[in-house]
Amino acid sequence: MKISSKLLNVIRQNKSFLIVCHINPEGDAIGSISALALGLKQMGKKDIFVLSKDGVPEILKFLPFSGLIKKKAPKKEFDVLCIVDCNTLERTGFKELKAKHTVIIDHHIPPDDADKSELYRQLAASVIDPGAAAAGILIYKLLAALKISIDKNMAANLYTALLVDTGGFRYSNTSHEALKIACHLIRAGARPWDLAKELYESIPFKSMKLLGLSLATLDKKDGIAWINTTADMFRKTGTTAEDSEDFVDFPRKVKDIEVAVFFREDDNNVFKLSLRSKGKVNVEKIAKSFGGGGHFAAAGCKIKGTLQEVQKKVFEEVRKAIKDAK
Repeated sequence: MKISSKLLNVIRQNKSFLIVCHINPEGDAIGSISALALGLKQMGKKDIFVLSKDGVPEILKFLPFSGLIKKKAPKKEFDVLCIVDCNTLERTGFKELKAKHTVIIDHHIPPDDADKSELYRQLAASVIDPGAAAAGILIYKLLAALKISIDKNMAANLYTALLVDTGGFRYSNTSHEALKIACHLIRAGARPWDLAKELYESIPFKSMKLLGLSLATLDKKDGIAWINTTADMFRKTGTTAEDSEDFVDFPRKVKDIEVAVFFREDDNNVFKLSLRSKGKVNVEKIAKSFGGGGHFAAAGCKIKGTLQEVQKKVFEEVRKAIKDAK
């Protein structure tokens, strides 16, 4: 997708920027907002505030600029609000962020009623491309269109964004474009082994203990594989939801299944679900039926109920989806 002249003009003609990502951020979110902030700084923009409601996950604090990301929204009004890696204000976790102009840079499918929302009616510009492997790709294109020279710090953040959202370049969204951009980022100074080591070989011991308890619940049936992480497991290991990032990848590895599901208890009788497809089933539709969203092959939602009640509802929908995909 081409970056519009409207978006380029909004950035060039304004001085102060508030950059925000979604709640529970991962590598694509943190890498993208950090790279955008660094790019704006290179342009000479001095008033830049970068925001993440849940801060920066421990495993991503090695990234350049991540230490400057704040958790509390400022009271001042900015010229431009940049919403990155999500496409609604609700997903940022903030009820109100003050800016004269708002732009969205995202690769998720917008809500069905997006055009009717106040946010979309007031958008100054946007680049929303559900076909992009990561929001980092859109940030890369934006920086290139602005003729910003990508340095090693921007490259590290953007390479991390691509690495995380393509599952280490293993997922079906690993496109020619993603690999080509990754090559450019390596030339610009991104160090693949160093970044991969930080992301995949620096897991805290307590997180591994939590994974062990969760994997003990592994089961499969009717083309579905799943694991659970309960509040009791978090208590036993002294961990939080952040420590369960990417747990859904493990049931996804099971042979001869179409959909993997990770059930995480976030509150009493409230479960956060992560769904992954091996290519045939559109899990975004499943998540949307429960008020969530995402991509064709990766989506999520929250459901209230006991674990047994939630699993029953979800498995019914997944079985239907698998049947319809045949």
